[in-house]
This record gives sequence, structure tokens and C-alpha cells, in this order.
Amino acid sequence: MCRMVGVVFRREIPMGTLIDLRHVSEVGRIPGHDAPGHRDGWGMVSFMNGSPRYIGRSSRWAYQDPSFDAALKEVTKVPSPNILIAHVRALSVGEASLPNTHPFVMDELVLAHNGTVEGFRPRTRHKPKGVTDSELLLARLADLMDEKKDLEAALKSLIVDDISKLNFSAAILLVSDGKRLCGYRDYAPGKPSEYYDLRISRGDDCVVLYQESTVPHDSELPGLRKGELVVVENDLSIRREMLR
Repeated sequence: MCRMVGVVFRREIPMGTLIDLRHVSEVGRIPGHDAPGHRDGWGMVSFMNGSPRYIGRSSRWAYQDPSFDAALKEVTKVPSPNILIAHVRALSVGEASLPNTHPFVMDELVLAHNGTVEGFRPRTRHKPKGVTDSELLLARLADLMDEKKDLEAALKSLIVDDISKLNFSAAILLVSDGKRLCGYRDYAPGKPSEYYDLRISRGDDCVVLYQESTVPHDSELPGLRKGELVVVENDLSIRREMLR
């Protein structure tokens, strides 16, 4: 169970979004947990010449990790226009370790996930480095990209043909190929919709997809509905489609 942010930006990245995510890692409430906080690792990925690059990644708690500050400094050097995905983790499958830390990168794709997909054991040409269902989702998506040559088509197939047929607590996804940012929201009946959310904010120079915030976001758009996919292009255009 996690919190995450995806940003498509034309000029400067909104740094407050990442600072806020760190604060959420300290105070964010988790259903069924007495203590707040998403303490089991963090990561940030952006793109350099079209290829994903880790800006920072650690299995430590972002709130107490000095390397998160170093990553914030590196973010200011990221070229624009660009896309960035950041994630803070509260583990449900697999220990707090670097191989299990989101976002995951594979075949020029980036994926971050909130929730657990049960019994997902796809046949894939990839060898995962960790043990999470989230990394397996990316492995399957990469295989589908080989087949369909289009991120949106591959992601729709992953959702409709794979995820929807399994039990899951939630399938909140942020995915990018460096050309667009895709977000998807779904969760199981009875799960708290306020936790398994995905929101959208649009500014003059950026679009932000996020799950939780401790500060107001300007120009907030209606959040994603259950079963809805959103695609944000590099020109900040937004397309939305119900899949379930």
C-alpha cells in the first residue's frame, strides 16, 4: 500500500509536489494500520534522451533518508519537457529492499503501483529482480509492448485481459514510456475509495497525477473514477476512458 505522484512538465517540475510526497510518507494513514507513514522505501524516475533514469531510490523511509534530499537536488537538473514518477512504499508483498522498491524500470518503461494483485504469475521473457506483483505487472506490460508497439494498447490489454480476471486489493497504476503518462484506478469492493484514489491537477506548465496531498493543488480536475484510464501527453493534453 503506497502513495505516488506522476508529473508531465513543460518547463520546471513543481518541486512542492515531491516535497509534499515526502511529508505524506510521514503522516499518510494506511487502512488497517495504527501508525501512519509509508516507510518501506522510495524512488524517483525521469527520462534522459528518451530512456528512463533513476534520480534516486532507497529502501529506507523517505522522511528520514538524507538521500531523498540529494534526489531533490538532482531533480532540478532534469531536462524539460519531461515526465517524472515518484513513489513511497508501505509493503504488502516482499521485504523492504532495493529490488522491491518502486518505480520499476524495464525495456524503456516505468511503472509504479498501489495495491496488491493476487496470484499474478505471468509467463514472461523477463527475470524480475525482486518478488513483488508490481514488478511482474511491468514484465507482462513489456511483453505486451513487444506485441502491440503502443503503450496505451498494451496497458489496456494488461488491465482488461490480466488484472481484471484476478483478485486484487487495488490496481492504481502510473506508467510511462517517456512520451506520455498513463494513470489507472481500480480497487476491490469494500476497499476504502478515499485511500485508493487517483487525482489530477493541471497548471500552466504541468499536469500532476497524485494520490494524497497535505497541501492544496491548483486547478484540480475531477479525480479518476473506478475503472478509469487517463493518458497525459507531453503537450499536456488529457484523454480519459472508462475500461471497467
